Amino acid sequence: MPTLPPTLRPVGQRSPREVDRDRGSARERGYTTAWDKASKARLAAHPLCLYCEHGAFGAPRASAATLTDHFYPQRRFSGVFWRSEWWVSCCADCHAAKQSLERGPRSALDALAVRLRLPVLGAAP
Repeated sequence: MPTLPPTLRPVGQRSPREVDRDRGSARERGYTTAWDKASKARLAAHPLCLYCEHGAFGAPRASAATLTDHFYPQRRFSGVFWRSEWWVSCCADCHAAKQSLERGPRSALDALAVRLRLPVLGAAP
């Protein structure tokens, strides 16, 4: 059976498999049955992708939402997991695009929050 060639990466950089192993299961990260119910309720109330509606990652369009995104990621910003004002119904394509945005400066997320008419984390109401 053929094998894949070795992956070359800089010294100290972990492989995707190592990262996945160390981050824990979805349940360990807080995605419990309570989250499943809350997410389903969010999708029922907001069935369209908010990012698509506002053209956040391309031309505006109507697209069905398939998951609930934490606009401010809980692994980077503590205390936002159950804050529903930052839950966004979205499609898988927009979720992937927003995840790449999360790796950048917080100002990029804040600018997108303003564009989507979401509250900015830490701003006065």
